[in-house]
Amino acid sequence: MTLQEKRTSMFELVETWKQSGLTQIEFARDHNLTLSKFRYWVHKSRALGPDYASSGFVRLSGNGFSLNGTTGEIRLHYPNGVWLSLPGNTPVPVLRTLVDF
Repeated sequence: MTLQEKRTSMFELVETWKQSGLTQIEFARDHNLTLSKFRYWVHKSRALGPDYASSGFVRLSGNGFSLNGTTGEIRLHYPNGVWLSLPGNTPVPVLRTLVDF
């Protein structure tokens, strides 16, 4: 399971828990999760906001961005249709904040 698949799965579980009426303890036990792991994902889903799990953000493996040889800019194409243009010399740590490597 990829990291993105794991995130999606856990965020779906958090949404299921919210609708269930169960306590976190009951829900974690019923789904064979440690309470600490489940609470981590509940906290993460709250910190990232309600739209994160359904944002469509996917892992890029080299084909989701391009380097324009003429202008030297990097173009990121996100699944939701957003395009982001950056200078070609943008440092890798900055790119990593923009995509899920």
